[in-house]
Formats: sequence, C-alpha cells, structure tokens
Amino acid sequence: MAKLKENSFTPAPGNFPAKGDGDYAGGIFCIPLSDLPKYTPGGVGTQPGSEAPKGTGQKTSGSGPYPAHMTTDPTLPGHTIFAPKTAPPSNVSLPFIAWGNGACSLDAAQYQNFLVEIASYGYMIAADGTPNSASSAQSKVQDMRDSLDWAMAGKASKYGNVDLTKITTAGHSCGGLEAMSTAYHDDRVKRIMLFNIAIFQDDRRYLLQEIKVPVAYFIGGKNDMGYNTSAKDYALLNAGLPKLRANLDTGHGGTFSATNGGKQGKAAVAYLNWQWKGNTTARDIILDPKSPRSLVKDNWIVEHANWS
Repeated sequence: MAKLKENSFTPAPGNFPAKGDGDYAGGIFCIPLSDLPKYTPGGVGTQPGSEAPKGTGQKTSGSGPYPAHMTTDPTLPGHTIFAPKTAPPSNVSLPFIAWGNGACSLDAAQYQNFLVEIASYGYMIAADGTPNSASSAQSKVQDMRDSLDWAMAGKASKYGNVDLTKITTAGHSCGGLEAMSTAYHDDRVKRIMLFNIAIFQDDRRYLLQEIKVPVAYFIGGKNDMGYNTSAKDYALLNAGLPKLRANLDTGHGGTFSATNGGKQGKAAVAYLNWQWKGNTTARDIILDPKSPRSLVKDNWIVEHANWS
C-alpha cells in the first residue's frame, strides 16, 4: 500500500475528482500504508493459502508462441518492458498492458515469471519501476500514465504491431488500485485487471460509478485482504458492466513467482486472449466450468456477469 502522506481528497459522494491521481501511491482508490493495520488487524488477509507457490519457479521465455523477455528501454525511463524477444509478424497485433507492482514498488523483476508469460502470447507490457530496483520510493498514477503516453506516442512500435485500441491497466495489490485509478476518467483504457486487491474504504466505493469498462478481479481466496473488499466492489460496479471475480486460495501473494506465473499466469493469459484476441477456447477456460482446461478445474471459484 501507499506510504506517503495522507490523502487530502475526501469529497462527498457524488463529487467526482477530475483525475485519479490522489496525493499518494496507488491514487484515489488506495490507502496510505499507515492505514493498512486498520483494515487487516492482526495480519488478517495476509496469510498464504493452500495454492501459494512452494518457492520461486524457473525463469523461462514463457509458454506462448512468441518467446519473451524482460528488458528496459531508454525512451521510457523508470520502467521495465516485457515483450516478445523478436517482433511478431505484422499481422499479429500486440495489445498494450500497463502494470503496477505490489506495494507500488519500483522493482518490476518480482513479476518477471508472470509478465514474461503474458508477453509470450503476443502482448506488450510496460511495468512501473526498473528490474531489481532497491529504491524505497513508490510508483504513482503518473508513472502508469507515462507508460500510456509513451505507447500512444508510437514509441512502443519497435516491439511489434502494438494495438493501442486494446489497452489494459493491471496490477497487484497497490499496483492494482493504481491500475483502477489510472483508468479512472481515461478513455484510452479499455480493461482493468486487479490482482489480490479491491477498494479498502467503504466511503470511496461510490467512485466505482465512474468506472465504465469491464473489470476483472483475480483474488487469493479468504486468506487474501482483497477477498471481502472485492466482493463489495463487484456488487457495486455499474449495472450491465461486464465483470469477473475469480478466487484461488493463494493468499495475498498470488502465484506470480511460480514458473510461468503459475495458475494466475494461466488465468491472466486466458482472460486476455478471450478479450483481445477473440479466442473462444480461452473464453471457455474462464466462463465454462465444463471446459477441459477451465479455471474451475484448477480450483478457482468463478463468478461473472454481463458478458455477451
């Protein structure tokens, strides 16, 4: 969570700020780190679950058709790129993802296994922070917005045919709340993915009225601090808005460190391939419990609504 100054933004419900920046890391949907014990007394919601990885997995180039890697780009300082090692053929479009790390950390390498896996299926990802950063500073909404501005300026084109009509903001924990804050009132963003997190404060949930694009929550079960809060958010999203809430008993840490991102890697790829590549097999993995590779068969509990 954020660890900067208290946020001065406390408007009455119905008063919507113009932008999602707020005054600290994670933006208007987040909380300062000093408030975390209030929402997780005694460490509630922070314990690992039965599906948590038993150690760090192997680093690979991903299991997808476009072997990928983690790199940096001097034209986007303070960020890390996850993309296919070689630009795919021009007829293969690369949807763009802006990623925020847990605790709004500036160390993007902790998500290498997970993000390389996604990139290997034909995605261009810009993550906040640099590989293995030791900085104690935190990312803010502007850092994720910088990724979008960079891509929109055409500077991601060296990695392939980046499709800027298919932009997702995503992140883990504080980074997930940053993803939602970045998407707030930014019509460039077409999907939001939150991992192991949702809004903490009941008096901020009215801001969900301003979220107008599909939202997917990938939560770590009852041992995750995002479990109860994501249920509240999911129920309060605008009527008719496509939404997904999938729970796996990982706890708050997820499976990001497992080989190819583990079960969260599989779920994220399936969701993205369904949304951005029109892959019906991927759609069935998410929505059809009878599918041979369904999330339900992987022990996820899945709820969803309003998908056509």
